[in-house]
Order: sequence, then C-alpha cells, then structure tokens
Amino acid sequence: MKALKLYHETTIFNWYFEPDREYYPATRQLFQEISEGKFEAYASDYVIEELARAEETKRQMMVDLLGKSRIGVLKKSEEADKLAEQYAMNDMISEKHRYDR
Repeated sequence: MKALKLYHETTIFNWYFEPDREYYPATRQLFQEISEGKFEAYASDYVIEELARAEETKRQMMVDLLGKSRIGVLKKSEEADKLAEQYAMNDMISEKHRYDR
C-alpha cells in the first residue's frame, strides 16, 4: 500500500524539540514513523525560510531533523502565492499566518 503523504509546516518542527508541549510524544512518534517510511512527508521552501529565522541552536536542530527524517522539500510556486493571497483576502487565514503555505 502506498504511504500517506503529509505536509509539515513550521510548528511541527518546533513541537519535536519542546517536551512540555501536549503534542510532544505524538510528534516524536510521527517523525519516527516518517523515518521508517510509513508516511511520505514534505515541507516547502516557505517552511525552510521560516526555520531560518529561528534562534541559531534551534534552527540547526530543526534543519538537521528535516534532513534525517527524509522529508522532501517542495519548491515555491506562483500558484501557492496566489492561493495564499486569496485565503488572506477572504479571511480564511490571518495575515500573520499567510506565510504558512
């Protein structure tokens, strides 16, 4: 059976390193299952750019996690930018979260 495809935005990378978060155990398990090939996971160039703005130590840990977990990176696209624009204009996402695409 083909693996379910998952898209990760920035929050999931943060949760992996925050043991006080409610979703910490589930997040750790999810990344383990991705590494085992149970899921096909992706992030995007938008996520990479957001991770790059994190504090140095945490940024490196999140980037390392991205690589060791075999998470594919989707390229930016004009289509994604236009869709995010429409979502924000129609209050489907806040301007603050517009970058989460």
